[in-house]
Amino acid sequence: MTGHYGKEFLIAFPKSKGPVSKVQVLITAKEDAFVVFESLHPGVNNTFQVSSDAGKEVTLPVSVVMDTDGIFRKAVTIRASHPISVHCVIQCDCIAAEGFLVYSKQFLGTKYLLSNSDFANIAIASQHKNTTINLTILSSPSYITWKGTNYTENDVLRIEQVEDYQTFQLSANGYLFGLVESTNPIAVLSGSSSDASMFEPNSVMEYMIPVKNLDFKYIIPNFADSQQETYQFQFQDHKSNNVSIPGIDVLRGGATDLFYYAFGNQLPCIAKANEVVMPVVFSSYESTFMTLIPSKEQYSNDYRFLTPTTSQFRHYFVITIKAYQINGILIDNNAIQKYQNSMKSVTDVDTSDEYITVTIEVTPGFHHIYHTDPDVTFGLILYGYGTSERISYGYPAGIRLRDTAA
Repeated sequence: MTGHYGKEFLIAFPKSKGPVSKVQVLITAKEDAFVVFESLHPGVNNTFQVSSDAGKEVTLPVSVVMDTDGIFRKAVTIRASHPISVHCVIQCDCIAAEGFLVYSKQFLGTKYLLSNSDFANIAIASQHKNTTINLTILSSPSYITWKGTNYTENDVLRIEQVEDYQTFQLSANGYLFGLVESTNPIAVLSGSSSDASMFEPNSVMEYMIPVKNLDFKYIIPNFADSQQETYQFQFQDHKSNNVSIPGIDVLRGGATDLFYYAFGNQLPCIAKANEVVMPVVFSSYESTFMTLIPSKEQYSNDYRFLTPTTSQFRHYFVITIKAYQINGILIDNNAIQKYQNSMKSVTDVDTSDEYITVTIEVTPGFHHIYHTDPDVTFGLILYGYGTSERISYGYPAGIRLRDTAA
């Protein structure tokens, strides 16, 4: 494992709920850095300076978003003189917003699971010539149409001779769980163009992590002000899989053991599976956001981030850490003890380790959260809900992944 910062990034921007009004790239750095944006799409190429104590917000042309299914040359690459962290946020005219953490190119893989809900939305970016991509549809009541052919459950969509920096947009009218495999490392984003819940429909998306980075056990924090939290757990095949959460009913999501779901109870919990699994949380307060949940092995020691300035949000982050280590965390140089009223705990019954989650509302702008002991790591998820508009966003502030060569 290595840190979640990097020097090279590859991004695709999936379609959203409606016409896009703003595309933001939020960059932070441990050291002052020069950052170069490159793309075959016009209006993207540029160079910026990123300050370690302020970060940098970059606005891209809205046309960089893929607004329909098909093949495009809209991949965006970012190169930095020093390691940086990258998040992206997309906002629509129709009052919808969502964002995602971007992983460094060194962590991209060749095998991914797809997570989504209704109106599945999939985006892929290639960084190598002559790449072959296979999408196996594991479970779906809907289908993908590609070059006039419909692909549904158990079908394999094969795309050959993919060029470098090509991007793909695929979608379905229902959920679509699948397995994406490629001959070279690629970037994969998955979500839903319009989450059809009882709340205000919102675009939800995440930058998927390679299957080799999935784990068996995850600590799922609670999200303050959330009216409903839905946990989704996806496996890579239909074997005899299972997921358990003490005190919460975990339900099978179909006729096979491919995916499970559960509803949160406003408390942190620990989910354990018999095979490696990908957990995603859909959290709702009038509208819904989607976030991946890092395993404890993927926690970092130091996070710097910018909150989106896309619209009027109440911004939060939630920290997850072993209870006895919590006193070493500094939040913008303030000790975490001042937030003790928002702390909640959960105990791992296998190890007797107690974990604390802390949810903190923060002001818009730049923030720096770290632990004074460089060997201590903790999880951090950033999210927000609209103050006057029914919009939301959420994503991990950082995830440590295994290098492609590892």
